[in-house]
Amino acid sequence: MQQTILKGPSQRVAHEQPMHPPRPFFDPEIPTPVQRLPRPWRLLVHPFEVRQEWYQEYLVELGEDPLPVVGSVTVNGAPHIAAASIVAFLGSRGRTRLWPEPRNHLVDVVVDMAEAAGILVMTSPWGRVGEVGPPDVGEVLGLTLAHPLAPVIVLSERQGKDDQLVTLARHLALVWLGQSGVSAAASPVGGDDSVLRFCDLVAREVVAGLRRHGAMNKLVVPSMPSIEGWLAVATRSSRTFTRALICNTGGTSTTFMSAFRMLGIHSADVFDAIGRSLDLEV
Repeated sequence: MQQTILKGPSQRVAHEQPMHPPRPFFDPEIPTPVQRLPRPWRLLVHPFEVRQEWYQEYLVELGEDPLPVVGSVTVNGAPHIAAASIVAFLGSRGRTRLWPEPRNHLVDVVVDMAEAAGILVMTSPWGRVGEVGPPDVGEVLGLTLAHPLAPVIVLSERQGKDDQLVTLARHLALVWLGQSGVSAAASPVGGDDSVLRFCDLVAREVVAGLRRHGAMNKLVVPSMPSIEGWLAVATRSSRTFTRALICNTGGTSTTFMSAFRMLGIHSADVFDAIGRSLDLEV
């Protein structure tokens, strides 16, 4: 990996050599306030920080404990030990009771496992960065917002399922490191690649371990239909987050307009339809 230093405190862009094409990596070292990031990155990160902050406050009200795995490894540790920790943690937490049936691809299974383990997984239809990132970065593939209570991973909907799985594994490694970052498709530049190389090595073993876990437990059925309709909208914002938001909207803390903005919708009818897709009474 190589890095380009950005102007501003503790902010850098780093580029990595991954398993497939080069994936540059942006590390804003969150929790740097989003207002202090360059405007293009702020536009990229801010919508997901808003959701994360809401969910963090929700968990604090519930009295939930921080996840012990966030920041539990360092780049000086052995990648295979970090990978084993990721697979064991996801496997031990099981899959959410609301999604017991098999999925049509392993990445969908792993998303279920991550959400059941307390890691919010969202998706975004990112294309070339343009107005939401530096022009030389190219297409955004993934985002991690590390947090001890409410870590968030965002995947690009434009990637194929196999590539999404690799991206998810790499960003899970970031959660275990307790670091935030953005991965994108562009040619590498120069700099220190220790974090990127570590995440790449961990991701290889995580994918292999999760494939074994999925096969052993028969969690993948390729003939199953994909998630569509309002359920797909809920999945884009994380089913765990969406369920919590819908159940806690309309009181003194969260208005319907705030909930609409966080979900990217504009009407109560759509809000109710998303809730019904999650088997909620709305």
